[in-house]
Amino acid sequence: MTQMLSAVSISFSIMFLLSVSPLFLSLIIILQTITLALVITMFTMSSWFSFMLLMIYLSGMMVIFIYISSMAANEMFRMNNYFFIPMIIMLSATTTMIFNYSLQEPSDNINVLDMNLIGVTIFKTMKMFSKSLFIMTILLIIYLLLAMIMVSKNSSFSSGPLRSFK
Repeated sequence: MTQMLSAVSISFSIMFLLSVSPLFLSLIIILQTITLALVITMFTMSSWFSFMLLMIYLSGMMVIFIYISSMAANEMFRMNNYFFIPMIIMLSATTTMIFNYSLQEPSDNINVLDMNLIGVTIFKTMKMFSKSLFIMTILLIIYLLLAMIMVSKNSSFSSGPLRSFK
């Protein structure tokens, strides 16, 4: 599963380099973030960090989407011939990995080293809200609050950079 997500992530990166439309670039960033959130969920055995990452990126991308859609001209999105190559590579790599994964027999053996790694990972995720890191959590909350206030002040319709629709 990790190999498949890596192949998808690499193909999104290649498509990002070949794309020219700002709205499509933001869509690729959102898809890349969802892929990264899935990988983080698999490795940390906790969906809390991936959920926070996804919500922060989606909220930022909503602001960017509104800004870009109001400033960019209404252009038709056209795919060039180079754009299909990463899509074909991604599709073939994903089907190959799914086919190879389905041929493998499931193992009932659990490695003791893997169990120890899972326990350490869960311990690290629970340690984030300990007393020693409490001040860092408060600073993160204050930073996000200030960033939200600055973005909302910047995008007000009376004095912000957004174009007014009449």
